[in-house]
Amino acid sequence: MGFVQGVNRGQISLLSLEDMVGEKAMVRVIDRFIEVTDLDKLGFQKVIPAQTGRPPYNPKDLSKLYVYGYEDKLRSSRKLENETHRNVEVMWLLKGVTPDHKTISEFRRNNVRPLQKLFREFVKLCKSWDLIGGELIAQDGTKIKASNNKKNNFSRKKLDARLARLDEQIAQYFSDIEQNDNTEADDETLAGLTRLLERKELYEDYKKQLEESGENEMSVVDPDARLMGNNRGGVEMAYNVQSAVDGKHDIVVAFDVSMNPSDQHQLGPMVKRIKRILKLRRFTILADKGYYNGQDLRQVRKYKVTAIVARQKPSDSKELSEEFRSEKFTYHAESDSYTCPAGHSLSSRNTKKAKRRKYNNKAACANCPNKSKCIGGNAEHRTVTRNQYATEFEAADRRLAENQALYKRRQQMVEHPFGTIKRTMNGGYFLLRTRRKVRAEVALLFLGYNLKRAVKVLGFEGIMARLAAISPVIFCSRCLIMLFRHIFSQEQSKSPGYWGFCSTSC
Repeated sequence: MGFVQGVNRGQISLLSLEDMVGEKAMVRVIDRFIEVTDLDKLGFQKVIPAQTGRPPYNPKDLSKLYVYGYEDKLRSSRKLENETHRNVEVMWLLKGVTPDHKTISEFRRNNVRPLQKLFREFVKLCKSWDLIGGELIAQDGTKIKASNNKKNNFSRKKLDARLARLDEQIAQYFSDIEQNDNTEADDETLAGLTRLLERKELYEDYKKQLEESGENEMSVVDPDARLMGNNRGGVEMAYNVQSAVDGKHDIVVAFDVSMNPSDQHQLGPMVKRIKRILKLRRFTILADKGYYNGQDLRQVRKYKVTAIVARQKPSDSKELSEEFRSEKFTYHAESDSYTCPAGHSLSSRNTKKAKRRKYNNKAACANCPNKSKCIGGNAEHRTVTRNQYATEFEAADRRLAENQALYKRRQQMVEHPFGTIKRTMNGGYFLLRTRRKVRAEVALLFLGYNLKRAVKVLGFEGIMARLAAISPVIFCSRCLIMLFRHIFSQEQSKSPGYWGFCSTSC
């Protein structure tokens, strides 16, 4: 018995690009989505070609190329250029057009904002298709590596240490020259001294820039990248990418890119962005303890949005017994006082307008038998503090206790998209620099993820039928009947061949 035999490589075959692309390939969804989208309305450049000069590449073709690339873990402009020559799906998508990497790269650089609007355009389509419930949304952040090495990031402390080391090296050079004053310094010694002096001048300039800007650190290659901790216990140059995911079908509805390593003060702006994009009045948002911030909780309440946020543990001393920690003290609004676990009342001497009020009972603490368990360090009495956002925190704690089952859905909703874009879509690092351009990359990554989700939920025929209904398409009578059957009766019948783009070619 022989092997399975292939065809002769020299055999001439009558095959078109259409025959070589699968009937239900994702590339067909991407092609149709871009075709029905008004790129001129989104602000893409050169949508209407000039009357003179060399004809430009169609922005729709380059948009299709980038959406396909980010969905299929091909993000580099040079890799995308290679795909136009060897990838059959890309050849079909661009109809054989082969732009070079410079053209591809320039398109992304010149359309940073429009690419973000393209993401929002698909979110609006998902909402119109009832893929977004708008009732339950989860938010979280992840660190994605920036295009900036740690060696090219400087803080004041780091610059001071390097300048001190340079001064020692320069002093050593001068000492060596003085000891050999009877002979001239060789060219190698002078060249080394010149390099040290130039480096010192560069570091002094960096330090001056930090003092003028008031920042704690600066990055030379990507000025917006910041040093952030990662899940492996180390630090790296990164951005804090925030995302909001709807609970109905796990569609990413909004995102942001932050230079702050912490998730503090990210909840309020994200809620505002969600309300603007989805036109929602009320919904519930889930977030972990990194978003447990009084200012944000108050802002979200003013937006009439219910926030279920995990509680942060109070920063009590480790010496305190578990039964006498701050959360065990009960506040009474009517008397403006606290009751300690031993039953004593703690009152405040601050005015009610104070941002941080202190409550204590020195007399009770002096004679309390639990003094060693309740008071840590050298303090003589226990003091409980209450800040201006205490009411917001207490309300958030009650909501969390009442909605534990709902809160448990947070992780499975919002963590999955991050895992998909980092592993499946090769999105664990950024190619572009500066926060403004990085937002375009994030938009393309989440757009690719949303396309995958929409196809998974609706099916290929379902999403193609909905895209075909957005703008007029010429159908033959047979395919038109099948399209109406699918839209109105949800009949899952399939036509032979691909009918989503029927232009009477059947």
